[in-house]
Amino acid sequence: MFKVGDNVVYPYHGAGKIQDIEEKNVLGETQSYYILHFPLVDVTLMLQESRIDQSGLRKVISSSEVNQVADALKTGPETPLSSSQFSRDTENLLKTGSIIDAAHLVSSLSKKQTERSNGLHIQDRHHLQKARQMVASELAVVQEYSEEQAYEFIDTNLLEEAN
Repeated sequence: MFKVGDNVVYPYHGAGKIQDIEEKNVLGETQSYYILHFPLVDVTLMLQESRIDQSGLRKVISSSEVNQVADALKTGPETPLSSSQFSRDTENLLKTGSIIDAAHLVSSLSKKQTERSNGLHIQDRHHLQKARQMVASELAVVQEYSEEQAYEFIDTNLLEEAN
């Protein structure tokens, strides 16, 4: 399935790399754990191999899919999120681990931010920051961008939508 050195995406954390696979004895039972490192947020975590399928862990997108990310940033979601469920819907979109969902979220929240005279609510600001980080982390891996270049890609495509 996955091996050491694979670039992967873990929902809500963004893109990282499998650094190691370790055997651990837990309650008398030996289990395999994937050691994942997420450089953009400098987080390392252990994920039990038996829980990989339900965790949402996936390989990063291919470079041929980057145009879809740009389009998602420009257009936003096909069906706008309703204001009554916006916070719960944004949280659920972040948990999918999909770069397209995160890009749609960046687009929606950025548009909402420009429409509101007093900016975004704190929860929405947090979701926007998290979605931007998730998109940037995967773009940095796929396109071999620096962190700054990844955020520039996001901002440039958002600006194209506004014009």
